[in-house]
Amino acid sequence: MIIESHRWNQKPVVNSILDILIKNKGEILDKRMEELLKKEFPFINMLLLEEILMKLESMAIINVFRVSKSKKMIVFNKRNHELRDELIEDLT
Repeated sequence: MIIESHRWNQKPVVNSILDILIKNKGEILDKRMEELLKKEFPFINMLLLEEILMKLESMAIINVFRVSKSKKMIVFNKRNHELRDELIEDLT
């Protein structure tokens, strides 16, 4: 049986979100995050992104703040003790 490799993501969406946050000094607007994720995951839309962000926020990995009526700022939670210290050091 041949499995088409393009159907399986080599890198989970959550990992990409964290990588994008780290590359952007720990904060990014939700619209920009969606744009960057769409390059790697074409199926991403704002509804799915908001669902993922809500899960990450409930795990205390990120905080989401409303900046304007249509924009939200995603901020990496540097006080989260479950993440590796190296990740947090990259942000400081």
